[in-house]
Amino acid sequence: MKNWKKLMAGFCAAAMVTSMVAPVWAADEEAAEEDTADDGDVADVSEAMTGIWQDSAGDIYGFYKDNSFFGQWVEEETDVLGVYSLASDGEYTALAMQFANDDGTLDDENMETYLVQINEEENVLELYDPDSLELTATLEPYEATGDEADYNQTYQDMGDLLTECYSGQTEAGETFIYASNDDGTFCSVLVINDQDEFVSFIGEGTFDEENNTVTIDDEVSEMSLTFGVTLNDDNTLTLDMGDLGSATVEEAFIAVAVQGLKYAVENGTEMN
Repeated sequence: MKNWKKLMAGFCAAAMVTSMVAPVWAADEEAAEEDTADDGDVADVSEAMTGIWQDSAGDIYGFYKDNSFFGQWVEEETDVLGVYSLASDGEYTALAMQFANDDGTLDDENMETYLVQINEEENVLELYDPDSLELTATLEPYEATGDEADYNQTYQDMGDLLTECYSGQTEAGETFIYASNDDGTFCSVLVINDQDEFVSFIGEGTFDEENNTVTIDDEVSEMSLTFGVTLNDDNTLTLDMGDLGSATVEEAFIAVAVQGLKYAVENGTEMN
């Protein structure tokens, strides 16, 4: 993927400073927030959207619990990621999708807005043009082909499990991504260098409260990684892996963890 390091760095920073944007059709952002504070429709759509979807062009989107998304555009042969938000004017529910720029930044110019509706009878999401109200796209639940080369379900299912993600660099300048679910029983660690060589640990995680350490048991290799966790004054985390060095990470989007693993497996070389 182009600008891998820039994207990772920019997205990590954006996660700390960017809030979800209101749809462009909302004339008054504060009023829109007040209108939707108790709106059950937004919550219903948000719950329904979380998961893996595919449109008629074959493009795949994963919408995650932290309002980030990761997609794969088939014809362009590229990956896309960004953040999304939902809002309602009382009659319609709007979906605003901000796509990350090449440098990882987020801005209103790179945003698409739709009206979204759940079609429970056909089990699809319908996206409408906010001006013409014409149906522009239909998303249906993604189903893996069973082909060995079709890793999409694996990547996206992992994203569906995760609830938090941290990204940064090791002392040696390698990209380090840590993600886990609510109780830490499922964790993922990915370390990738500038030669696209990578190491990953994905599986059950355990937390030692006495020593403040996390241990991840990789489901495939059956090897373990243990690291200490220290919260720094600037809200970053230092993950100390002993003889293996340390990494400084900060909060990032779940989409970063999904995209990182996909990139490593499809473009990198796994280190023993």
